[in-house]
Amino acid sequence: MPCVVHFSGTHTGKVYWLSKDKELIVGRTPENDVFIEDQNVSKRHARFVVSPEGAVLVEDLDSTNGTYVNGDKVTRRALRDGDRVLIPPSYVLKFSYQVNLAPQMNLVPEATGTGAARDALTGIYAKQYMLGRIDEDFVQARKQDEDLALLLIAVDGFELINKTYGQDAGNMVLREVAKVVGSVLSQEAVLARYENDTFAILLRNLSDAQTVVLAQRIRRAVKNRSFARKGRKIPVTISIGVGGLTRSMKNAMDLIREVQAHLDKAKSAGHDTINGCQSIRAIFSQIGNKHVA
Repeated sequence: MPCVVHFSGTHTGKVYWLSKDKELIVGRTPENDVFIEDQNVSKRHARFVVSPEGAVLVEDLDSTNGTYVNGDKVTRRALRDGDRVLIPPSYVLKFSYQVNLAPQMNLVPEATGTGAARDALTGIYAKQYMLGRIDEDFVQARKQDEDLALLLIAVDGFELINKTYGQDAGNMVLREVAKVVGSVLSQEAVLARYENDTFAILLRNLSDAQTVVLAQRIRRAVKNRSFARKGRKIPVTISIGVGGLTRSMKNAMDLIREVQAHLDKAKSAGHDTINGCQSIRAIFSQIGNKHVA
């Protein structure tokens, strides 16, 4: 059965089923089937319809900022499985014939049954979902010549936290770090648990300077947060690797490898540290930050 899945924004992971009986309207007013509360989105922006032959089409409804399919501006387009529909500035709807996307990605469905894939411990998105998003957004950003940044965040000395305070305390730290980081992010950012003690953040349309500011806010927010378990205070800091899409990168794995390398350098340089590419480090040096490796 065909469906459309939110791949960005507040409703990321929500599934909208399509049928011949009813069109699916996208717009910024609440009466629309897909409600996107953003002034850049037209009141009635686009619609999805199923033709009598069973083909699924997307039509732009004379919107102000247009409707895009896989980076191409369209007025009407028949969709294929996996096509991405962009509602500017950055709302992505993915078309699929998959009945349930969560098993396809080997993930745990969200409790609401929307089809979003969540990490069982923290409630944020899981690694396989993030990998899919990085791959999708890499292609989109390259086509649209947009900025795309990735942050990898590791809890410093997590094994020692588990050993000293117990695994329950370690789980608490992971849950609380996820909450703290999530509280700093905008609705458009995608946050996931990437490894046991590592989180990933995918950011679209942020400059290097804006990414630097965000990384600093995240680092400070975690450091300033008070963590305790059974009356025992637990000192918690994070290390962050920062990187962005460059012309030399051939695919999403190139971006992931670069940011992982920056995270490794940040961790080896000591706790509470950020590492990034040369342009990122240059911005940090201008503001005289000592927490940059």
